[in-house]
Amino acid sequence: MASVLRHSDLPVQAWKNGGGLTSEIVIFPKDASLADFDWRISMATVGVDGGFSEFTGIDRSLALLAGKGLALQFADQAPLQLMPRDEPLRFAGETQVYARLLQGEVLDFNVMTRRGRYQHCLRQQIFSQPEAWPFAGEGSLLFLAAGESVLCRKGELQFVLKPFDSLYLSADDAGEWLLVPYGEVCLLVAELEKC
Repeated sequence: MASVLRHSDLPVQAWKNGGGLTSEIVIFPKDASLADFDWRISMATVGVDGGFSEFTGIDRSLALLAGKGLALQFADQAPLQLMPRDEPLRFAGETQVYARLLQGEVLDFNVMTRRGRYQHCLRQQIFSQPEAWPFAGEGSLLFLAAGESVLCRKGELQFVLKPFDSLYLSADDAGEWLLVPYGEVCLLVAELEKC
């Protein structure tokens, strides 16, 4: 069933490589660890330059929520910059990535799925007028990345998301949802499917 995950209730833990802190939004299976999850969605504060934790066999997507940006170096490729409201970046978890802060601390949003078990799509949706959103997948998470609030409604169900809150939907919640923003909002939509 649909459920809201409040930012203020999220557990915080150290990164796998010890270089920062992560707020875990949701993990599956529910009692999984970093070594055996099928999928995981989290946000992290990056306060120092350094390498990403290695997650062999994992597909990752990354979006920036706040801060002045990251310069990311992928193995032998030219560095690329990631800024808030840029389209999410997708890469393999075993790829060596070095992150350099452009101007102070940043906050990011991560989706990870175990290759061969689950796959995901992370997209950004910026809007200021009510929108209909048809949901027909196995699982999805709506995350309010920016803006004051958004009302998510389907029939008698309705939930209000504040900044950094999430709405998790399972297959039981399929149907057309109405998304009503208060002013302009930026939603990150993570769609999850079993392979």
